[in-house]
Amino acid sequence: MPPVIPDAVPDHFPAGTTVKFTRSFDNYLPSDGWAYTIYLNGLTQKFNKAATVQDDSFLIEFVPADTAALNPGPFRFAERLSNSGTGEVYDFSGDELVINVEPNVASAAAGVFNTWEERTLLVIEAALAGRLTSDIQAYQIAGRSVSKIPIKELRTIRGELKAAIWQQNHPGELGIPYRVEFDLESDAGEFPPTWADVTGFER
Repeated sequence: MPPVIPDAVPDHFPAGTTVKFTRSFDNYLPSDGWAYTIYLNGLTQKFNKAATVQDDSFLIEFVPADTAALNPGPFRFAERLSNSGTGEVYDFSGDELVINVEPNVASAAAGVFNTWEERTLLVIEAALAGRLTSDIQAYQIAGRSVSKIPIKELRTIRGELKAAIWQQNHPGELGIPYRVEFDLESDAGEFPPTWADVTGFER
């Protein structure tokens, strides 16, 4: 079963993968001579792709070769509609129109997908275990070299990092669930005397 093609511009995709989406505009129909091109503009790179016509919609397809060389990061995009017959050109753009290009997992270097908290935790664990190598001795946390931070403070930082990483991996959850079981009270158990036991009278 082929994947569903969305009818909106994606807000993210990995570089070097196939991306398909459609766009339709009631007042800018292909049958009326309108053409669609999407423009992506990043910090150091830019890219554009023209759409093909599918019924009365525009089909946009990025093939892997189109985006394989894009650097990961945010790209502002603009959707341009042009009509060669009337000479009109309109852009749909704005600061909020951003596509985040993600690294290609097949070619990315090790550690690219780790968060700052995950990378820092590895350094903290190495420091606590006395395994600081020369390449990470100069690693800094809040402007201080990790090798200069007291052990007690390193343990505190480790706990904070573990909590932050757990939250990143479990969004929307408040904490780790635990199952607690209580022993059922026995009918033969000892209970405080009742009013009837003490007075001998029935209520």
